[in-house]
Amino acid sequence: MSGQLNVHDFLEIEKSQFTGRARGWRRWDARPKVALAAAAMLSNSLWARARLSECLLGAALVLLAASRVSWKLLLLFLLAPAWAILALVVGYSMGFGHQAWFSLGPLHFTHDGMAMGLNAGLRVTTDVSWAGLLMLTTPFADTLQALRWFRVPAVLVDTLSFMYRYVFLLLDEFTAMKTSAKARGGFNGFSSTASTSGQIAANIFLRSYDRAERISQAMRARGGEG
Repeated sequence: MSGQLNVHDFLEIEKSQFTGRARGWRRWDARPKVALAAAAMLSNSLWARARLSECLLGAALVLLAASRVSWKLLLLFLLAPAWAILALVVGYSMGFGHQAWFSLGPLHFTHDGMAMGLNAGLRVTTDVSWAGLLMLTTPFADTLQALRWFRVPAVLVDTLSFMYRYVFLLLDEFTAMKTSAKARGGFNGFSSTASTSGQIAANIFLRSYDRAERISQAMRARGGEG
């Protein structure tokens, strides 16, 4: 055993997360939640207005608080893409604008570029918050049923269900290989860490491809067409 969470453990945690008294958005049916989250993210993407993003972000945080979502889970959800948002803001600061702000060696930052970057980062954070609001207050199976009710193409819904099912299997395999590599001294120093990480990533890719082939063959043997 890897000593980490496997698929059964994760599903048990998700089940326990949605048991007990429902509060806030948890009491809603999945269909209006999916519709509102999609509308919020779509409007936030189409109308690039900082005030609109601020209002939508505030609404998402209020609903998360009313739903009694664990702040640890919320912070984990929001901090996961933080590095990408930071790279976005820095990229805008260096690549756009004309009003010089300061220079750091060969890198030049601008005031208007920074404003554009912060606006873009706010929009991304808002979309992530609404996605977190939906995922942290709705069992994934209910979300899939709502997507089917909205006539989302079956191939997309099935793909999402397969991804949700197998990503944790691959995560468990990655954890097991990482633990095994650590026991054999595979993470001693930068070069060893880079080499071991590359080997693990290659093995995960090969296992994913092999698993996908076997699942596809099994589905075709049972009359599947996809």
